[in-house]
Formats: sequence, structure tokens, C-alpha cells
Amino acid sequence: MHADGLGRTLAGPPPRRVLDGLSLELPGPGVHAVLGANGSGKTTLLRLLALLDAPDAGELRFDGERVAGPRGVARGARRRATLVFDRPALLRGTVRWNVEFALRARGVPAAERPARLAPWIEPLGLGKILDARVDRISAGEARRAALARGLALGTELLLLDEPTANLDPLSAGLVEGAVAELCARRETTVVLATHDLAQARRLAGQVHFLAGGRIAQGGDAAAMLDAPRSTALAAFLGVENLFRGVVEDRGDHQRFIAPGIDWAVIAERPGPCWAALPARDVLVARDRPASSAMNAVEGTIERVEERGPTVLVVLAPPDREDAPAPRLTAAVTRATVQAMGLAPGQRAWLVWKAASVRLFDG
Repeated sequence: MHADGLGRTLAGPPPRRVLDGLSLELPGPGVHAVLGANGSGKTTLLRLLALLDAPDAGELRFDGERVAGPRGVARGARRRATLVFDRPALLRGTVRWNVEFALRARGVPAAERPARLAPWIEPLGLGKILDARVDRISAGEARRAALARGLALGTELLLLDEPTANLDPLSAGLVEGAVAELCARRETTVVLATHDLAQARRLAGQVHFLAGGRIAQGGDAAAMLDAPRSTALAAFLGVENLFRGVVEDRGDHQRFIAPGIDWAVIAERPGPCWAALPARDVLVARDRPASSAMNAVEGTIERVEERGPTVLVVLAPPDREDAPAPRLTAAVTRATVQAMGLAPGQRAWLVWKAASVRLFDG
């Protein structure tokens, strides 16, 4: 599917322009993750891609054929896409009946319906609840049943809105496994909206970051998540060390200069830019190590904070003559903190390579 210049305004009061000139290419088959802050328009975009709503501006094309625009959605086009909502609506009856009802509504002959559902019973752990009434199953089971319904339809495009949000680990694992299996079959293009960065990294080949009503950055999942090229994405990813400055060419090397900062970097050209230094790329040492790393800053540990599986060590370097030095953060393991006895008030070094600093225009 190809989206070109999509616009969408949600009714107020006051009216809100959620998508504005958004363009997106979804080559398939494969998994695409849409990331964005709350209210950025992820669900609105999924509804447009599923052809449930028509855009106010722009158009959607399937294999070069225009299927949606400001005048509406082409007749019959909705059969090519399926959207599984984060809060799925199941009709009264059993899980099996819900799936077969959707297939019947799409014109699938009765004799073919069991075969459409069968491949997803085991991957989604539905064997024991197929004939259970939907008002007797858990929220996680209902989510898996809704996904089975979407998978059984076998559409060209499958859209998943926060597919594992608020699910127990078992249900979340089954959902992710089913998506991975679908991807391995290389039959469908999957688009999932998620806040789970680890999930996006595990499942998606491409990531699209939504901000300001447009795709602010898109591309290879690993490359984007490791090296953001916009301040919005860097902030969304939680890059701890983010600064605005200028790159200066010193002949045989380049330096990133900002208030209180003078770092060795690898840059394509001099000039104003942003610098992002992921905390995971920063080493902590008691003494300045003899290594190839070109950047080393000594200071006083200000905070040691647990953050999920890692620990953030915040260092306060001494102020420079021209400006106060900004705080810098390193991410280490609990074992490192214990082995080194890291604690507030102690002196330490932060060390990182020039290549660890990601530079971008904004």
C-alpha cells in the first residue's frame, strides 16, 4: 500500500488536525511498526490504512489502484485490509462462532472456514476456549480470539493497534509468536502500532515514527532505533544525552562544540547540528582507561537510578571556564554498580568513542 499526502481532522470542539500531509510506503510482505507519542495519530492512521475512514486530503493506493481519498473509499476495497483493535469487540457466542461469522461476512464458503482458522488455534493457544462463550473468557483470551479472527480472514494488509498492551506475559508471547509466524509465511503486510520499543525491535523490519502529523523518520528498524535522526525520535526513545551545538573541522578530526561540551566526533560536514549519545554506549571507570575511546570526562556521580534491567549513572563534570558542563548519563548493569561500588558523591570517569555520538540536523 502507498499513502500520499494524507490529512485527517478529528471533530471537536475544537477540531484537531491529527494527520497533515503524511506519506508512507508499505512494501510487503513484512512487519512495519508505527511508533509515536500518545495523541500522535497512530490509531487514526491505522483506521485510514484499514479503509474504515476516508482521508480529508491525499490518497491511498493498493498496487497502484486508488482505493481511498477525500471522496470516500472505493467499493469492495475494505476486503483487502483487517484492523484488530486494542479493545476488540466480540459478538455474543463462542470464539469459534465469532471467527466463522467474520469469514461468512466476507463470503468464505462454509466448507473452507475450519481450514482458515485451524493454522492459528495452536499458535494462539485457543484449543481449550474455541467453544467457550466470549463472556466467559479473559481479556487476554479475547484479544487472542480477535487476532485469530483477523488472521483467518487472510487479507493482504493486517493492522494491529497495540496488540499486546496490558496483556499478561503468556498472552503477549502468543500474540508475538503468531505475528512472527505470519511474517515467516511471507503472505501478508503487517502494520502494528506500539509503544513497546523492544517489541518493535523483535518483530518489525521497518519502523515509522509519527510526529507532527507526519512520518518524521522511517527506515530499517535496527538502524532507526539505534541511531535516531530527529530530536523528536531521540526524545521518544529516551536518549539521555541530547545536545544542540556545532561541528568544527580540525583538519584530521572533528569536534562537537556546545556550552560546556567539546567532544571528538565523526561528522560528514561541519555546521550546526544535534548530538545524541546513547547512555548504553558510555562506559564507567574509576580511573581513566587506556583505550581507543577519544572522549573521557571525569566528574562526581550525582545519581544512581535503577531503570528496568539497567542502572543509570548520572555524572556531574566540572564546569568549564566558558560555560557550566551538562550532566552526562551512562547505562550499566546492576552487577557493574555492585562490583565498582558506584554511589553518589564518588569520583568516576565516563568514556565513549567518537563513533558513538549520533549527529543529525533536527
